[in-house]
Amino acid sequence: ANRIVDRAPGGLRKGYFTTAEAEASGNAIRRERLYAGVGRVLSAYRSYHGNTGSAIAATGDWRRVPNEFSRGHVHFFNPYLYRSEFNAATEEEECQRALAHLRRIIECEGPTAIAAILLESIPGTAGILVPPAGYMHGVRALADEFGIVLILDEVMAGFGRTGSWFAFEQDGVVPDLVTFATGVNAGYVPAGWVLV
Repeated sequence: ANRIVDRAPGGLRKGYFTTAEAEASGNAIRRERLYAGVGRVLSAYRSYHGNTGSAIAATGDWRRVPNEFSRGHVHFFNPYLYRSEFNAATEEEECQRALAHLRRIIECEGPTAIAAILLESIPGTAGILVPPAGYMHGVRALADEFGIVLILDEVMAGFGRTGSWFAFEQDGVVPDLVTFATGVNAGYVPAGWVLV
């Protein structure tokens, strides 16, 4: 455990174990809701965060629909130029329009009512959707501007799968919390982790 913390970038220096991947997401959500004292969590439609109560509600795909037992989840469109929701023709346009969309969601939901933004660094189950250049920086900037915690889910993208210890290091951003699981133990033991 100490080796993981020693390699973590930025100010991420504490962590705690959970029993599996979904519990890591669920615990991060509960932690931030308790800390912020508000209940909304923003997450992307093209995402998968697990299948427990909060994790499945944060998931954006169709699996959440019959399982939405957790309150306060708001979804937004993340960038995906191949099937752009923003009528973009270039990566730069897709990035700018996706960030403008996220800003409007934050403004319309009310920044003081939002506990966290939960994103997969690189959505995996939704189709390996590498964000365009500048998107993660833009999300980090929006979170900072509005005082919202940024949680990055590294279950599918972390632990060297992108060429760095954590996938978010490829973009040069540091989240407030990181969730991960399978890569930390090669899938041998059901365990998750939240790094703060």
